[in-house]
Amino acid sequence: MPRRPPVSRRRKPHQDRAQATCEAILTAAARVLVKNGYEAASTNRIAREAGVSIGSLYQYFPSKEGLVMAVMERHRTRSLAGFEAELVRLASQPLPQAIRALVRQLLTTKLENPRLHQVLHELAPRMRQLGQVDPHEQRLFRLVRAFLAPRAEELRPKDLDMAVFVLVHSVETLCIKAVADRPDYLTNEAFLDELCALMQGYLQPAGATSRATPKKKMMTGRGRSPASREFSARP
Repeated sequence: MPRRPPVSRRRKPHQDRAQATCEAILTAAARVLVKNGYEAASTNRIAREAGVSIGSLYQYFPSKEGLVMAVMERHRTRSLAGFEAELVRLASQPLPQAIRALVRQLLTTKLENPRLHQVLHELAPRMRQLGQVDPHEQRLFRLVRAFLAPRAEELRPKDLDMAVFVLVHSVETLCIKAVADRPDYLTNEAFLDELCALMQGYLQPAGATSRATPKKKMMTGRGRSPASREFSARP
């Protein structure tokens, strides 16, 4: 089955008035997506909500798919900016304190517009089918990896890329499920505690030996794999 062409790129606004029009369209699109869902979010309905002509909408967003991608881009850019600022601020903090502050920042972000978070998360697979790549997810991975890299000797996982993949997707999935099914958890300190315990237990389980700690030499039995020898050296 042939791959569908990528969604058309929108024309970039340069003047203040054009930028204000684009912002109004994006804000209206977000409201319509939350209220009516993707299928009912026609460009005509979004234009009416924004108070602009359909011609003005198509001048900057040639398709509904392109408009939805622009909504995602704006939403995730804003969310990632706050998270990145926290990563910078917490770079020298002990890992448990840093984890707690980062998880709190994530929950605060979800609280700003929980329904929009849920809708855009549900639409992400559809956008990927249209050939769209989410650059913000890749940037998030790079930021978390850069945050963890200086602490690599303190961490249990040896493959840092895999560890970032597991952490980001695990915590994000739990937050999205909380948005959908248990929104009260987003302001519940116990839920924050559980997410922190999940991350801390994965990265630094109690009693785990740091990679910086020399391992004792042990006799190896016949047929034992390198992996089994390595695990047997751990307390």
